[in-house]
Amino acid sequence: MTVTLLARTTAAIVALAAGAAAARETMLRPRPSGLVIVTLDTTRADRLPAYGFGSVATPEIDGLAARGAVFDEAISVAPLTLPAHTSLFTGLYPPHHGVRDNTDRALDPAHATLANLLHDRGFHTAAFVGAIVLGADRGLARGFDVYDDGHAPGLPPPRRRTGREVVDRARAWIDGLDEKPFFLWVHLYDVHAPQELPLEFRSTYGDQYEGGIAYVDDQIGRLLDALGRRHRLANTVIVVAGDHGESLGEHGEKEHGIFLYESTLRVPLVLCAPSVAARRVERVTSLVDIFPTVLRLLGIAEPAPGDGVSLVPALTGGRLPERAIYAESLYAAHFGWGPLRMVRDGRFKFIDAPTPELYDLARDPNERQNVAVEHLATEAALRGELLRMTQRVPQDRDAFRLPLERLQALEALGYVGR
Repeated sequence: MTVTLLARTTAAIVALAAGAAAARETMLRPRPSGLVIVTLDTTRADRLPAYGFGSVATPEIDGLAARGAVFDEAISVAPLTLPAHTSLFTGLYPPHHGVRDNTDRALDPAHATLANLLHDRGFHTAAFVGAIVLGADRGLARGFDVYDDGHAPGLPPPRRRTGREVVDRARAWIDGLDEKPFFLWVHLYDVHAPQELPLEFRSTYGDQYEGGIAYVDDQIGRLLDALGRRHRLANTVIVVAGDHGESLGEHGEKEHGIFLYESTLRVPLVLCAPSVAARRVERVTSLVDIFPTVLRLLGIAEPAPGDGVSLVPALTGGRLPERAIYAESLYAAHFGWGPLRMVRDGRFKFIDAPTPELYDLARDPNERQNVAVEHLATEAALRGELLRMTQRVPQDRDAFRLPLERLQALEALGYVGR
């Protein structure tokens, strides 16, 4: 084939691909006028029926999954609430937005958040959060007309609130909506240990973790009912995502925070949007992808390239790009240990630990067999990718310490502050 013919053929292929992408984009019009993001604290994907688990009832999430996109391999950026949410709302990995731990400094105002961008474009914005870990002083409140963390003037902020309390406040806000576009974030903390559930859920589920999942599902139903009463469901994007998972004894870890195994990193991610058909997406995705995805669904340009990629092609029958994703945990520093960092590319997952760990998740989804020695070239390639992804991160950071009362509140929730 001559160079000229090759160039013409390539140009034709590019034009066809662009035309197909544009045609798929028309499926998303008219643009949605509402966005609801529900984050489920401490919720692992493999404990939901939408991901094959049969011992808990989640009819509301099941309903969303039946008419939306279910992402089978959604991965958190950290097994901690504040860094994970900060990545979700900025599209940046923790090393790039600077919030690396629940006790870290607040998000720098230089980083644009989803609420900032939507508020500036005339959206009503409100957040209702269930725990002090996401208090209004942690940097995510910017851009919200209402940021309800339960803190009343003159009183100490509550350490946590029940899902019913959080959703009651969100429902009241929904009842006051007018016809303007809106963005609502609801954070449900009830799956996080120690679970404090109503009697009906405690009596049904001997396993309190599963009971917590059933309870937050019930609260999602109450939220959807309120939106339906206001006729705001049909043209609203709804995202349900876990911030991180929970280790239920795997690898010797109880709960979460230190290790980077699938039990604490693989999370549910379900997205419903107008004109988007039900589908399952197998490609590995990250919480940082939510930011560019919802902006594109709403017809808003991303302000600057971030770490996430738009998932809209997958929602409209296209393919997602192959790329490595990153996660980290600096929580072990509270115990005098070094940080852990992870990079995953397809089936292989590399954890940069004192003894390097490499897992072939296609053959070993429970990460029981470290195959680093058998796959030296793969380990070297992923180690190089990890260095590339973190090479621009400042290594020296100014010391920062939360006020004593906030550290004590986080310790009461099971987090360490020293």
